[in-house]
Amino acid sequence: MQNVPLSDRQINHISRCGECDALVAVSHLAKGEHAECPRCHHDLQSADRWSLKRCAIIALSILILMPFALNYPLLSVDLIGSQVNASIWGGVWKMATEGYPYTAFLIFLCTVFMPIAFALLVILLQLAKLTRQKPRNLLMAIDYIKPWVMFDVYLVALGVTAFKVRDYAALSFDVYLIAFLATALLNTLLFAKINPKELWNDFYPQHLKLSEISAENPPHFCSSCDYTFEHPIKDHKGKERCPRCHNEPHKAAEISLQQTWAALLAGIVMIFPANMFPISYISMSNIPSGDTLISGVISFVNMGSYFVAFVVFFASIFVPFSKIIIMLYLLFSIHFNWRHSIKWQMRLFHIVHFVGRWSMLDLFVLALMMSLVTRGQIINFSVGPAAIYFGLSVFLTMIATTTFDSRLLWKIYDERKST
Repeated sequence: MQNVPLSDRQINHISRCGECDALVAVSHLAKGEHAECPRCHHDLQSADRWSLKRCAIIALSILILMPFALNYPLLSVDLIGSQVNASIWGGVWKMATEGYPYTAFLIFLCTVFMPIAFALLVILLQLAKLTRQKPRNLLMAIDYIKPWVMFDVYLVALGVTAFKVRDYAALSFDVYLIAFLATALLNTLLFAKINPKELWNDFYPQHLKLSEISAENPPHFCSSCDYTFEHPIKDHKGKERCPRCHNEPHKAAEISLQQTWAALLAGIVMIFPANMFPISYISMSNIPSGDTLISGVISFVNMGSYFVAFVVFFASIFVPFSKIIIMLYLLFSIHFNWRHSIKWQMRLFHIVHFVGRWSMLDLFVLALMMSLVTRGQIINFSVGPAAIYFGLSVFLTMIATTTFDSRLLWKIYDERKST
């Protein structure tokens, strides 16, 4: 980013920052530049991103590769003289048909439905741009779907499964793993280059000018699409709506906090049985043994796989508990007006928002293990009762981070500065 004085350039529009609620004048951006909030350094607009056309080409490539990545074998084991294959769809289907449909559904959402829907939406947005349509519903959908695309997490789960299975049978990788790796790489690129908030500006540009605002007429802001506007529109019931996404632009702080608390408390309730009950069972020669989350980490340590033990511990134990602790701290900071460092609080919030999805690692490992080592009376693998609780805890805490309004922290900071 180049630091160019605003007075030397024409102001393009006025925008509110979605993270700290600061009112910022955004100038015209040259290629390679991006505009950030001078107070919290949140990116407001960028000219350093891929075109929607290029993203659509990547999305089309993902859809072409997806059948090979999902339905064909990624790993194979030689188990008691017979070859057993593992695929993404095979693991989900086996889990669903052997008595664990709810856990299978959570995995299906993150590894099958959401990645396909995400790629389709990018292509549909490009078609809408070519036909000069205003794809309001598509933009809302891609904003909701993006956090739940977890192909990169599944890639790590594949490596963990390989380490876990090698103690029971000879392991080999199939040629279709190349398709999966390519799909995972393209998904990661698309995930990094697509910003739903920026896409809104492509179809519905920000246009509020400095002359249109005053102390008597402060601009309105919609947190759903990051739109700053002069006057809201009203629906048939007389409720104010954002003129861009048609959502309610003004969500009361009490409602936002209630939504975050509800999701977080439900996630806390789920985390206890997730850690107390076994998450998986392995039976060898009719001798069953159950593994909890922590005992699974200990078994990797005993095998000498310290790096894998660290990855599993980080994703399955450290991240879920630290995410809950951080979210509780941020919520208590708002309720009790704790005047701590705002930079530290925002840094914690960004970290917890980024790492939360990696907790799904354990469920992906379970799905792969289900398709690899479930083989009758000699060796049998099954999912434990903790799996569904763990998956629900991950989902609920992710919802809590998305509903949390960081502007409430900045409001406390502003009140401290004014006193």
